[in-house]
Amino acid sequence: MGKTQKFHGYNTDIERLATRIETYLTENGFEVAFSKDQTRPVSWCFIQARKLGALRTAAGARRSTDISIRGSPDNFEVSIGTGEWGKNLIMSAPLFVVPVIGIAATLTKIYTAKRFEDNLWKYIKEQANFLRDSGQSGKKETSKASDQREFDCDYVEGYPGWSSQVLGGKLILERQKKGTDQLIFEAPDGKKIQIPAANIEKATIISRKKGLAEHDLMIELTCKDKNKTIHPVINLADDIIAGVLAGINEIVAEDKYLRDMYKN
Repeated sequence: MGKTQKFHGYNTDIERLATRIETYLTENGFEVAFSKDQTRPVSWCFIQARKLGALRTAAGARRSTDISIRGSPDNFEVSIGTGEWGKNLIMSAPLFVVPVIGIAATLTKIYTAKRFEDNLWKYIKEQANFLRDSGQSGKKETSKASDQREFDCDYVEGYPGWSSQVLGGKLILERQKKGTDQLIFEAPDGKKIQIPAANIEKATIISRKKGLAEHDLMIELTCKDKNKTIHPVINLADDIIAGVLAGINEIVAEDKYLRDMYKN
């Protein structure tokens, strides 16, 4: 390991990119710790990961994969290397262990060093591109109360009260500065589904087994609705589905982290 890549002109929110990397690592069986710039806009994030449980040898207990992101939304660099667990190589700021969020993605669990690094780089590049224009290029942040990302849907099904498949519509991932992050589906006729991030237990990519859309990739949610567990299914274009899944994971992880932080 030991590689750096520069990203120019993306206008990517590097804090959100770091959150998605943290989620990817926890889903793939790693213990994760992080530290970040406390000023705004964030100019650096540092992430450490080490293998969990039986995958961690005695000799490798202190060995970590270190990922650093430095720069501005329009001009930043990502570095991946190895280090010692618990040591922040960028700043003297403390490292915080990321809580396990309990959601899953259909990502292959790969633990060989070369394949792991290749897959991690591929994921980082995809997410940096997916988060284009999510950053604040200037020195001051805007005062927008929420950030919404919209995606066209082919259809949605499996939601209580909707007896048939709803064709078309938009999926909206909403991050709120003050309030509750949520997932919104807006049908062509104006009807809406609003699912708070706190109610989402799991999000996975599945493939339809039969019917006209056989082998179509879809996102299946497992979430709470009025004391019941429901499993709505959202179909999106294959070229964006992994990025949308990462976005759902992001708002769920962020919401859980904030709720845990403000517990008694």
